[in-house]
Order: sequence, then C-alpha cells, then structure tokens
Amino acid sequence: MRTRKENLLKVYAAMGKLCIDAVDREVHKRFKVIIDTMEYDITKKTMNQILKDPRSVSLSDFDENLQPYIKHYLFLMKRTARKI
Repeated sequence: MRTRKENLLKVYAAMGKLCIDAVDREVHKRFKVIIDTMEYDITKKTMNQILKDPRSVSLSDFDENLQPYIKHYLFLMKRTARKI
C-alpha cells in the first residue's frame, strides 16, 4: 500500500503557484518525482512551518533528498516577498 503524502503535496502545490520561469517549473517537476518515490511524508507541523513561517525553517531538519526543493521553495517565497 502506498502512503498518500498529503503534506508534501501541499508544499508542492504552494510551490507551483510561485513558479514563474522554466527553471522554477523544472525544479517543481523534479520535486513531484521525489515525492512520488519517497516512502514517507513530512509532519503537518513541519508543513505549516514551511508554508506559514518559512524564515524559521532549518534545512538540516529534512532528508537530504528534500533539502534542495525546500530551499528552492524558500527562495521563491523570498523572491515573491521582494516583488510586493
């Protein structure tokens, strides 16, 4: 039985809304592949921290497979904040 990775998929969906160029979309696509191949999900608390308080996120708390994607999401959040 495959686990439904709802928390990672919510981060994935939020990342998709912030993608504006080909590089962002490629990272987003690869993130989906990683989610599909992982055997576990992140906790709801961790998901909320990523989505609502990205400044407090520590990349070392994540599996090394997820770190580049979480880092890119944080970059997208900062980039979006600068444009406002």
